[in-house]
Amino acid sequence: MSEEQTQEPINEVQQHYFELFRQVRYNLLDGESVVRDLTEWRDLWYSVNAIRLPFPCSDKNRLPISLALLRTTRWNYWPADTLLIWTSEEKLEKLQRLVEERWQASEISVYIPEDEEMIFANFHDEHDRVLFVWWD
Repeated sequence: MSEEQTQEPINEVQQHYFELFRQVRYNLLDGESVVRDLTEWRDLWYSVNAIRLPFPCSDKNRLPISLALLRTTRWNYWPADTLLIWTSEEKLEKLQRLVEERWQASEISVYIPEDEEMIFANFHDEHDRVLFVWWD
């Protein structure tokens, strides 16, 4: 059986996230083409989530939230500018190379299990990696 035949199908929740992300057109970020690539590269990731990075909050009593998602939904726009892609240590290099070649992102970095963000999100497997992709 080929690798393509054994790859996991894209589940319903992931499909909903992709439908939202297809709407994004922001500077060099073209949501439609990103989703098309991710679908082709299905064997390289476990799940993908798009977010909008919140502005840093200097007040200790306030949360660093992004109200942009709330504001823009009224006009049928979804302003995500960041993708988080959960993958494995084994597949990271190939996935990162493809992302760098195709997406013209402003920043690409990797979270590893020792990073605070991974610990708080309960990523405990030593082989887990999260690829952070951001467009300015």
